[in-house]
Amino acid sequence: MGAGGRMSIPPSELHQKPQHDPLRRVPASKPPFTLSQIKKSIPPHCFNRSIPRSFSYLVVDLIIAFAFYHLSTTYIPLLTSPFNHLAWLLYWLCQGCVLTGVWVIAHECGHHAFSDHQRLDDTVGFILHSFLLVPYFSWKYSHRRHHSNTVSLERDEVFVPKPKSEIAWFSKHLNSPPGRVLSLLITLTLGWPLYLAFNVSGRKYDRFASHYDPYGPIYNDRERLQIFVSDVGVFAVAYALYRLAMALGLAWVVKVYGVPLLIVNGFLVLITYLQHTHPALPH
Repeated sequence: MGAGGRMSIPPSELHQKPQHDPLRRVPASKPPFTLSQIKKSIPPHCFNRSIPRSFSYLVVDLIIAFAFYHLSTTYIPLLTSPFNHLAWLLYWLCQGCVLTGVWVIAHECGHHAFSDHQRLDDTVGFILHSFLLVPYFSWKYSHRRHHSNTVSLERDEVFVPKPKSEIAWFSKHLNSPPGRVLSLLITLTLGWPLYLAFNVSGRKYDRFASHYDPYGPIYNDRERLQIFVSDVGVFAVAYALYRLAMALGLAWVVKVYGVPLLIVNGFLVLITYLQHTHPALPH
Protein backbone atom coordinates (compact mmCIF):
# COMPACT_ATOMS: atom_id res chain seq x y z
CA MET A 1 0.00 0.00 0.00
CA GLY A 2 1.19 3.50 -0.80
CA ALA A 3 0.22 6.95 0.28
CA GLY A 4 -3.50 7.41 0.77
CA GLY A 5 -4.11 3.66 0.79
CA ARG A 6 -3.69 3.21 -2.98
CA MET A 7 -2.97 -0.33 -4.12
CA SER A 8 -1.20 -1.32 -7.33
CA ILE A 9 -2.98 -4.72 -7.55
CA PRO A 10 -6.19 -4.75 -9.65
CA PRO A 11 -9.29 -5.65 -7.56
CA SER A 12 -10.01 -8.61 -9.84
CA GLU A 13 -6.72 -10.25 -8.87
CA LEU A 14 -7.40 -9.87 -5.15
CA HIS A 15 -10.26 -12.37 -5.32
CA GLN A 16 -8.37 -14.99 -7.28
CA LYS A 17 -7.67 -18.17 -5.37
CA PRO A 18 -3.96 -18.92 -4.95
CA GLN A 19 -2.67 -21.92 -6.83
CA HIS A 20 -1.21 -24.60 -4.60
CA ASP A 21 0.97 -26.92 -6.62
CA PRO A 22 3.90 -28.18 -4.54
CA LEU A 23 5.59 -29.69 -7.61
CA ARG A 24 5.44 -26.51 -9.66
CA ARG A 25 8.91 -25.07 -10.14
CA VAL A 26 9.50 -21.53 -9.01
CA PRO A 27 10.84 -19.14 -11.68
CA ALA A 28 14.49 -19.76 -12.47
CA SER A 29 14.92 -16.88 -14.92
CA LYS A 30 16.81 -13.73 -14.03
CA PRO A 31 14.65 -11.44 -11.85
CA PRO A 32 13.86 -7.86 -12.91
CA PHE A 33 16.04 -6.46 -10.14
CA THR A 34 19.62 -6.82 -8.96
CA LEU A 35 21.16 -7.64 -5.61
CA SER A 36 22.57 -4.13 -5.35
CA GLN A 37 19.07 -2.69 -5.82
CA ILE A 38 17.80 -4.83 -2.96
CA LYS A 39 20.64 -3.63 -0.71
CA LYS A 40 19.98 0.01 -1.61
CA SER A 41 16.33 -0.38 -0.57
CA ILE A 42 17.38 -1.44 2.94
CA PRO A 43 18.15 1.37 5.44
CA PRO A 44 21.94 1.76 5.88
CA HIS A 45 21.77 1.33 9.67
CA CYS A 46 20.64 -2.28 9.15
CA PHE A 47 24.16 -3.09 7.92
CA ASN A 48 25.92 -1.64 10.98
CA ARG A 49 27.64 -4.28 13.11
CA SER A 50 27.58 -3.64 16.85
CA ILE A 51 29.97 -5.44 19.20
CA PRO A 52 27.91 -4.68 22.36
CA ARG A 53 24.69 -5.87 20.71
CA SER A 54 26.29 -9.02 19.30
CA PHE A 55 27.85 -9.93 22.64
CA SER A 56 24.58 -9.20 24.43
CA TYR A 57 22.86 -11.93 22.40
CA LEU A 58 25.72 -14.33 23.10
CA VAL A 59 25.87 -13.57 26.84
CA VAL A 60 22.12 -14.04 27.24
CA ASP A 61 22.27 -17.41 25.49
CA LEU A 62 25.23 -18.54 27.60
CA ILE A 63 23.53 -17.45 30.84
CA ILE A 64 20.39 -19.39 29.95
CA ALA A 65 22.45 -22.44 28.92
CA PHE A 66 24.38 -22.35 32.20
CA ALA A 67 21.13 -21.97 34.15
CA PHE A 68 19.71 -25.08 32.49
CA TYR A 69 22.97 -26.93 33.19
CA HIS A 70 22.87 -25.90 36.85
CA LEU A 71 19.24 -26.97 37.24
CA SER A 72 19.84 -30.30 35.54
CA THR A 73 22.87 -31.27 37.59
CA THR A 74 21.60 -29.91 40.91
CA TYR A 75 17.90 -30.65 41.10
CA ILE A 76 17.02 -33.39 38.61
CA PRO A 77 19.04 -36.02 40.55
CA LEU A 78 16.82 -35.23 43.55
CA LEU A 79 13.65 -36.21 41.70
CA THR A 80 12.16 -39.68 41.77
CA SER A 81 10.90 -41.70 38.81
CA PRO A 82 9.09 -40.87 36.55
CA PHE A 83 9.54 -37.16 37.27
CA ASN A 84 13.32 -37.31 36.79
CA HIS A 85 12.87 -38.81 33.31
CA LEU A 86 10.41 -36.10 32.34
CA ALA A 87 12.75 -33.45 33.73
CA TRP A 88 15.67 -34.77 31.66
CA LEU A 89 13.49 -34.74 28.54
CA LEU A 90 12.51 -31.14 29.24
CA TYR A 91 16.15 -30.19 29.83
CA TRP A 92 17.27 -31.78 26.56
CA LEU A 93 14.65 -29.91 24.56
CA CYS A 94 15.30 -26.55 26.21
CA GLN A 95 19.08 -26.84 26.19
CA GLY A 96 19.04 -28.01 22.58
CA CYS A 97 17.06 -24.92 21.57
CA VAL A 98 19.39 -22.55 23.42
CA LEU A 99 22.55 -24.15 22.04
CA THR A 100 21.06 -23.93 18.55
CA GLY A 101 21.03 -20.17 19.11
CA VAL A 102 24.69 -20.33 20.11
CA TRP A 103 25.40 -22.33 16.94
CA VAL A 104 23.68 -19.64 14.85
CA ILE A 105 25.82 -16.90 16.44
CA ALA A 106 28.95 -18.86 15.50
CA HIS A 107 27.51 -19.24 12.00
CA GLU A 108 27.13 -15.45 11.77
CA CYS A 109 30.76 -15.08 12.84
CA GLY A 110 31.66 -17.17 9.82
CA HIS A 111 29.77 -14.67 7.67
CA HIS A 112 31.66 -11.77 9.31
CA ALA A 113 28.37 -10.44 10.72
CA PHE A 114 29.30 -10.40 14.42
CA SER A 115 31.51 -7.29 14.32
CA ASP A 116 33.60 -5.14 12.02
CA HIS A 117 36.73 -7.03 13.08
CA GLN A 118 37.44 -10.29 11.23
CA ARG A 119 39.80 -11.61 13.91
CA LEU A 120 37.21 -11.08 16.63
CA ASP A 121 34.56 -12.82 14.57
CA ASP A 122 36.86 -15.77 13.87
CA THR A 123 37.90 -16.03 17.53
CA VAL A 124 34.32 -16.05 18.83
CA GLY A 125 33.13 -18.38 16.06
CA PHE A 126 36.07 -20.75 16.58
CA ILE A 127 35.42 -21.07 20.32
CA LEU A 128 31.66 -21.54 19.99
CA HIS A 129 31.76 -23.97 17.08
CA SER A 130 34.57 -25.99 18.63
CA PHE A 131 32.48 -26.34 21.80
CA LEU A 132 29.72 -27.79 19.60
CA LEU A 133 32.23 -30.10 17.84
CA VAL A 134 32.12 -28.16 14.56
CA PRO A 135 35.39 -27.42 12.70
CA TYR A 136 34.91 -23.66 12.41
CA PHE A 137 37.22 -22.64 9.56
CA SER A 138 36.59 -25.87 7.65
CA TRP A 139 32.86 -25.29 7.56
CA LYS A 140 33.25 -21.52 7.10
CA TYR A 141 35.02 -21.99 3.77
CA SER A 142 32.77 -24.74 2.42
CA HIS A 143 29.67 -22.85 3.55
CA ARG A 144 30.87 -19.70 1.81
CA ARG A 145 31.19 -21.66 -1.42
CA HIS A 146 27.72 -23.07 -0.84
CA HIS A 147 26.30 -19.54 -0.76
CA SER A 148 28.16 -18.69 -3.96
CA ASN A 149 26.88 -21.79 -5.78
CA THR A 150 23.50 -22.52 -4.23
CA VAL A 151 21.37 -25.05 -6.18
CA SER A 152 24.16 -25.70 -8.66
CA LEU A 153 24.33 -29.39 -9.57
CA GLU A 154 28.07 -29.16 -10.22
CA ARG A 155 29.41 -26.66 -7.66
CA ASP A 156 27.05 -26.54 -4.67
CA GLU A 157 28.55 -28.00 -1.51
CA VAL A 158 25.58 -29.61 0.25
CA PHE A 159 22.15 -31.13 -0.44
CA VAL A 160 23.14 -31.78 -4.04
CA PRO A 161 20.46 -33.99 -5.68
CA LYS A 162 21.68 -37.06 -7.52
CA PRO A 163 20.71 -37.91 -11.10
CA LYS A 164 18.74 -41.12 -11.53
CA SER A 165 21.81 -42.94 -12.80
CA GLU A 166 23.59 -42.43 -9.45
CA ILE A 167 20.74 -43.27 -7.08
CA ALA A 168 21.62 -46.24 -4.86
CA TRP A 169 19.86 -49.56 -5.47
CA PHE A 170 18.33 -49.61 -2.00
CA SER A 171 16.69 -46.18 -2.35
CA LYS A 172 13.52 -47.71 -3.80
CA HIS A 173 13.06 -49.71 -0.60
CA LEU A 174 13.13 -46.50 1.43
CA ASN A 175 10.31 -44.95 -0.62
CA SER A 176 7.65 -46.10 1.86
CA PRO A 177 6.32 -44.71 5.17
CA PRO A 178 8.65 -46.89 7.32
CA GLY A 179 11.57 -46.19 4.99
CA ARG A 180 10.98 -42.46 5.08
CA VAL A 181 10.77 -42.46 8.86
CA LEU A 182 14.07 -44.37 9.02
CA SER A 183 15.70 -42.00 6.51
CA LEU A 184 14.56 -38.92 8.40
CA LEU A 185 15.68 -40.39 11.73
CA ILE A 186 19.17 -41.11 10.40
CA THR A 187 19.34 -37.73 8.63
CA LEU A 188 18.36 -35.74 11.72
CA THR A 189 20.68 -37.58 14.12
CA LEU A 190 23.71 -38.56 12.02
CA GLY A 191 23.35 -36.37 8.94
CA TRP A 192 25.46 -33.45 10.19
CA PRO A 193 28.47 -35.47 11.47
CA LEU A 194 28.33 -37.69 8.36
CA TYR A 195 28.46 -34.62 6.14
CA LEU A 196 31.42 -33.16 8.04
CA ALA A 197 33.36 -36.41 8.15
CA PHE A 198 32.48 -38.06 4.82
CA ASN A 199 30.83 -35.32 2.72
CA VAL A 200 27.54 -37.25 2.65
CA SER A 201 24.97 -35.38 0.49
CA GLY A 202 27.76 -33.01 -0.52
CA ARG A 203 29.32 -32.08 -3.82
CA LYS A 204 30.89 -34.90 -5.82
CA TYR A 205 34.69 -34.72 -5.87
CA ASP A 206 37.16 -36.87 -7.77
CA ARG A 207 38.46 -38.28 -4.48
CA PHE A 208 37.57 -38.61 -0.80
CA ALA A 209 36.50 -35.32 0.77
CA SER A 210 36.20 -34.48 4.47
CA HIS A 211 35.97 -31.28 6.48
CA TYR A 212 38.65 -32.66 8.77
CA ASP A 213 41.18 -33.27 5.98
CA PRO A 214 43.39 -30.21 5.39
CA TYR A 215 44.70 -31.74 2.15
CA GLY A 216 41.28 -32.75 0.84
CA PRO A 217 39.80 -31.38 -2.39
CA ILE A 218 37.45 -29.01 -0.56
CA TYR A 219 40.28 -26.62 0.37
CA ASN A 220 43.09 -24.80 -1.36
CA ASP A 221 46.66 -24.30 -0.15
CA ARG A 222 45.92 -20.96 1.53
CA GLU A 223 43.22 -22.52 3.71
CA ARG A 224 45.02 -25.67 4.90
CA LEU A 225 46.61 -24.19 8.03
CA GLN A 226 43.24 -23.00 9.30
CA ILE A 227 41.78 -26.45 8.68
CA PHE A 228 44.48 -27.81 11.01
CA VAL A 229 43.45 -25.18 13.59
CA SER A 230 39.80 -26.25 13.25
CA ASP A 231 40.77 -29.88 13.86
CA VAL A 232 42.77 -28.91 16.95
CA GLY A 233 39.74 -27.09 18.36
CA VAL A 234 37.42 -30.06 17.84
CA PHE A 235 39.92 -32.59 19.19
CA ALA A 236 40.60 -30.40 22.25
CA VAL A 237 36.90 -30.34 23.13
CA ALA A 238 36.60 -34.06 22.42
CA TYR A 239 39.52 -34.74 24.79
CA ALA A 240 37.90 -32.56 27.47
CA LEU A 241 34.69 -34.57 27.09
CA TYR A 242 36.74 -37.77 27.42
CA ARG A 243 38.26 -36.51 30.67
CA LEU A 244 34.81 -35.58 31.95
CA ALA A 245 33.53 -39.04 31.09
CA MET A 246 36.42 -40.61 32.99
CA ALA A 247 35.75 -38.40 36.01
CA LEU A 248 31.94 -38.22 36.07
CA GLY A 249 30.88 -41.14 33.91
CA LEU A 250 29.87 -41.51 30.30
CA ALA A 251 26.17 -41.36 31.19
CA TRP A 252 26.66 -37.92 32.78
CA VAL A 253 28.34 -36.55 29.64
CA VAL A 254 25.66 -38.03 27.38
CA LYS A 255 22.79 -36.64 29.44
CA VAL A 256 24.25 -33.18 30.07
CA TYR A 257 26.02 -32.58 26.74
CA GLY A 258 25.47 -35.37 24.23
CA VAL A 259 21.69 -35.38 23.87
CA PRO A 260 21.37 -31.57 23.65
CA LEU A 261 24.07 -31.65 20.97
CA LEU A 262 22.04 -34.22 19.01
CA ILE A 263 19.05 -31.87 19.19
CA VAL A 264 21.20 -28.98 17.93
CA ASN A 265 22.35 -31.13 15.01
CA GLY A 266 18.76 -32.18 14.35
CA PHE A 267 17.54 -28.58 14.24
CA LEU A 268 20.42 -27.60 11.97
CA VAL A 269 19.77 -30.41 9.50
CA LEU A 270 16.00 -29.94 9.59
CA ILE A 271 16.20 -26.21 8.86
CA THR A 272 18.65 -26.60 5.99
CA TYR A 273 16.91 -29.70 4.65
CA LEU A 274 13.61 -27.85 4.33
CA GLN A 275 15.34 -24.88 2.70
CA HIS A 276 17.24 -26.83 0.06
CA THR A 277 15.14 -29.86 -0.92
CA HIS A 278 11.64 -28.55 -1.68
CA PRO A 279 10.34 -30.09 -4.93
CA ALA A 280 9.65 -26.62 -6.36
CA LEU A 281 13.27 -25.54 -5.93
CA PRO A 282 15.04 -25.33 -9.31
CA HIS A 283 18.57 -26.65 -9.72
